[in-house]
Order: sequence, then C-alpha cells, then structure tokens
Amino acid sequence: MRSAAAAHARQQGWSDHELADLRRAAKILWQHGLCLDTDGGVTDEGEPWYVFCDADSGEIVVHFARVDGQYIACAPFRDGALKGRVLHDVVDRFLHDRVAPWLNSDIHSTPAA
Repeated sequence: MRSAAAAHARQQGWSDHELADLRRAAKILWQHGLCLDTDGGVTDEGEPWYVFCDADSGEIVVHFARVDGQYIACAPFRDGALKGRVLHDVVDRFLHDRVAPWLNSDIHSTPAA
C-alpha cells in the first residue's frame, strides 16, 4: 500500500527502496517505545533529507540525507555523523548505536522493494 506521505517523499528524491529502509528504522524505534513524527524534503541543492523527531518532545532523533551520492545520518547522541554509500548499512549502524541494548537480529531484516 502506498501512502500520500510516501508518494510525496518519492517526489522529493527518495526511491521506494530508500523509503522502505527509512520506514524500517521508524518501525524498529517505535517497537522499542519511541513515538515518532517524520518529515522530509529536498535542500536548495536538490538533495533529499528525512528527519525523525520524538513526538512527545519534538527533539530530533536522527536526520538522514543523501549528499553527492553518499548517505549521512546525524543524531544528537553521536559525536559525528554516520556515512556510507548504502542507506541500508547507514540505517543499521544508526539502529545499533541508538537501540543496541534492546536489539537482537531484528535490525537486519530485508526492506521491502
């Protein structure tokens, strides 16, 4: 099923595969007790971005972007950004860092194509 938000995000530069990885991350965070609001768009340079915010506090949980073909995840709890050429890998590394105490193998699921 395709949502209006997913259709909008696709128009904003994210592929269905990339959106599946972002939705997977949101689902795992939700399963571990974090209520999220999400938003996305495109920078003035045409690069897509997507942000997860804590629905209760409004604080940013993580900000994903694709810049010059490289994926970047910035989160307040990290000293530096996570970077990589494969979004799935960057998402997995973020999830390991963010919710590692509660996770088992569920972060390594294959996203829907």
